[in-house]
Amino acid sequence: MKVLVVDDEPLARERLVALIGEIDGAAVVGQAGSGAALLEAAPALRPDVVLLDIRMPVMDGLEAARHLAALETPPAVVFCTAYDEHALAAFDVHAIDYIVKPVRAERLRQALERARRYGGEQLRRAGGSGPDRQRTHLCARVRGSLVLVPIGEVAYLQAEDKYVVIHHARARS
Repeated sequence: MKVLVVDDEPLARERLVALIGEIDGAAVVGQAGSGAALLEAAPALRPDVVLLDIRMPVMDGLEAARHLAALETPPAVVFCTAYDEHALAAFDVHAIDYIVKPVRAERLRQALERARRYGGEQLRRAGGSGPDRQRTHLCARVRGSLVLVPIGEVAYLQAEDKYVVIHHARARS
């Protein structure tokens, strides 16, 4: 099972990487320090599971999880966070599991086993939407890659045939 670890705190990432190293059948394929970095790395790394913090700068883990659903084969999402008050919101974006820090080895093992059983299928079926969250970015597919466009930079959206073009401060996507 390929695991991508996403947390803005390097020590938290190191701890998760060390714990995963002790679990048979699980291997870390990459690390990211933000939701935006996750969305850049995930298409190339193709993880089976993303261990995702919720509170991160620029793009929080809940929004990043919604964007993961745009991938052709989205990974399973397991939230690892210090905040238990986000659990309901995490399951609204169809997380497989929710672990409160500090993460214990046995609890992580259970979460990865659950992810192995359910995989990204839950995200694909759900479409990754959440009712109460306001997006900070739009996710566009440009020549096979995902591009994040901050909502504040969007000038307008234009329908062109079967596509929607985002006109924004930096270009068109």
